[in-house]
Amino acid sequence: MNDSSIHTSETRFAFEGASMRLYVARPKTPPRASVLMLGAIWSVTPHIEDVCRQLAQQGFGAIAPCLFRGANIPARDAAPDVLVRTFVEFDDPRCIRDLRAVARAAAEGQFGFAPGALVPWGFCLGGRFAHYLGAVSEHVAGVINFYGRLRFERQPIKPFLPAEVTDLIEVPYLGQFAETDALIPLADVEELRAMLAARGVRHRVDVYRGARHSFFDPTRPADHHPEASRAAWAAAIEFLHSVSAA
Repeated sequence: MNDSSIHTSETRFAFEGASMRLYVARPKTPPRASVLMLGAIWSVTPHIEDVCRQLAQQGFGAIAPCLFRGANIPARDAAPDVLVRTFVEFDDPRCIRDLRAVARAAAEGQFGFAPGALVPWGFCLGGRFAHYLGAVSEHVAGVINFYGRLRFERQPIKPFLPAEVTDLIEVPYLGQFAETDALIPLADVEELRAMLAARGVRHRVDVYRGARHSFFDPTRPADHHPEASRAAWAAAIEFLHSVSAA
């Protein structure tokens, strides 16, 4: 993609003896807010890179790190049992440490630009970690969670659930969820909304009627919901503007 109004690059970030790939997109002028873009279980896909470029065209920066440190990323056509095994074996504390370090580096301007207010925005797996970052990172100014799971079976490498750290979130929160989602019961969404409201955290939590999990991803036509996608995109852009103006 050749767009003179934005700048894109790939870089590496070293942490804990590992080196992870990051895709970076930014406008030519310094952004007032930037997104830490956290992909779904397939990590930094062409779709995620495209969303980063669209954000740069809107005047926001975007930094998309590989949540897997480049290893054991499932194929886009992986069978459901492979995706389940990938989820079960994914090391949550390791990923949280990685993303806190990336957020800290971004806040310090290590990726070639001053990001302004930094907002983690994640999809599914990434939405869960955007939620975690809102609870454990002092460098984020808001959270955008697109259908990230809130509750699941606890495991040794998943010692706490997203719902259990919601009370630690103090920054504005945007949640975008589907009406039909086998991974996220509507009761979990209602619990999220109630917990944020009880503590006076500014939030908007939407549920899109007729939409299914992964509704925002056009590369998954069985789940993609164009109307919900457009509404969720508009909500995210509005949220980023509000955070940058704060």
